[in-house]
Amino acid sequence: MLDNLPVGSFIPRDTVVHRLRARTKLLLLCWLALSFFIANHKQFHYGVYGLAFALLFLTLLLSGANPGYIWRRLRLLLLLMALGVPFILIWTTGQTWRTFGPLAFTFDGVRFPIEVVVTYDGLWFSVSTTCIFLLLYLGTLALSLSTTPVALAEAIVLLLRPFRRLGLPADEFGLMTLLSLRFVPTLVQETNQLIKAQVSRGADFTTGSVAARVRGVVTLVVPLTEGALRRADGLATALEARGYGVTGEATPLHEGPLRALDWTLLVIIPAVTIAVYLWL
Repeated sequence: MLDNLPVGSFIPRDTVVHRLRARTKLLLLCWLALSFFIANHKQFHYGVYGLAFALLFLTLLLSGANPGYIWRRLRLLLLLMALGVPFILIWTTGQTWRTFGPLAFTFDGVRFPIEVVVTYDGLWFSVSTTCIFLLLYLGTLALSLSTTPVALAEAIVLLLRPFRRLGLPADEFGLMTLLSLRFVPTLVQETNQLIKAQVSRGADFTTGSVAARVRGVVTLVVPLTEGALRRADGLATALEARGYGVTGEATPLHEGPLRALDWTLLVIIPAVTIAVYLWL
């Protein structure tokens, strides 16, 4: 049941993507996100989106991720986007692209003719928004599959460390990232165990009416919340007992100096993205 959740966990492999520094992957993902929102203002130009899709597809391919594993985490997002796109097409105003109807709609024996107007702005907004959400999700999935939580936390600390002079708690951000990524699989595993325990006692989460399924899921909220709070309290006690405090700069264990491949990608990918945006 929980195998279909859109959550990715680190898969240990020895690939070129795994050997990249976490800072490199994080900076490139931020650059792609920025380029998506800039490209959104250039209507009906798909060059940046096509380039990003090719790069992310190649990244997932080189990382050795199983296509079935990726599909199980994509289909829920695709379903949500498919439900939202028709409303974007209908409600976005602008220059008319095509008119559909009048469509007959009957309610309580009364017939209502409805005319659906699709505009160029709505068409482009739906396509670009879908691409942005899909590509950002693929990027974060590729990052989580090829980067350990510790390396990602160290990368965040190193990238934010220059802002410590402005009072930004970079080390606390790194710790929060590490704990969040570390406990997501644990909470998912506990949820799965709780569901199996409830099913063994006669609970049913997959059949019945929608209201019955909602009531069944609600019964999981209290024990899950109690378990999460208990873990948080135990973790806080453990950190306090070990004298945790940001008194200096920690030495990174995984994030060493950037290598030649990291610098090459940090130069080439932004340059190619800018060229594609300007000429396509």
